[in-house]
Amino acid sequence: MPMDIKICGLQRPVDAEYISEFEEIKYAGFVFFEKSRRNVTVEKVLEIKKKLRYDIKTVGVFAEYDIDDIIDICERAGFDICQLHSDETNEDCGRIQIPVWKSIPMKDSSDLEKAKQYTNAKGFVLDSDSGAKRGGVGKCFDWNIAKTFSQGHFTVLAGGIGADNIIKAYNTVKPNVVDLSSSVEVGGYKSYDKIKELINTVRKEDRYGIK
Repeated sequence: MPMDIKICGLQRPVDAEYISEFEEIKYAGFVFFEKSRRNVTVEKVLEIKKKLRYDIKTVGVFAEYDIDDIIDICERAGFDICQLHSDETNEDCGRIQIPVWKSIPMKDSSDLEKAKQYTNAKGFVLDSDSGAKRGGVGKCFDWNIAKTFSQGHFTVLAGGIGADNIIKAYNTVKPNVVDLSSSVEVGGYKSYDKIKELINTVRKEDRYGIK
């Protein structure tokens, strides 16, 4: 299984240029969460997308947004996928016209049971439980509790993954997508050197079929 990568939290057109160079990067995430330093607007997304490789799928990442606003933003931004990080219901997921990835905050194996109620979701983002906060906190959870989850679900693995542990993360969970953000940043912005280091690490693992 090839390792597909998502880089989340793009803020500048140059970020799109950075990730477009590497074929392993298949997804780009744009954060809509007013409390996040990576928060963007539809106008900014459209500007960044102009620099994005044509085959990279765009993901709108939402926290603490009304479902009607999410639907509107996804349509105006032209997102391919909608990623939800709040208390959305399965019915909410069904109202969205593009594929939905539902975030599942992970503390222990019992959290995986939450996925069963989201029959309208096409995939699940497994990330560290950040408590009252929304979205990632840049820390790993115990990947062993999600070892078999990807066998029955489209799985996006997130939380504290970088060049130093991405191979272990993949080997343990075998996710469909590995999601990264802060580990490829310097000073709060995406770093070309960090992204290149990550991809070079992945390319050494040719047993994944990545050339």
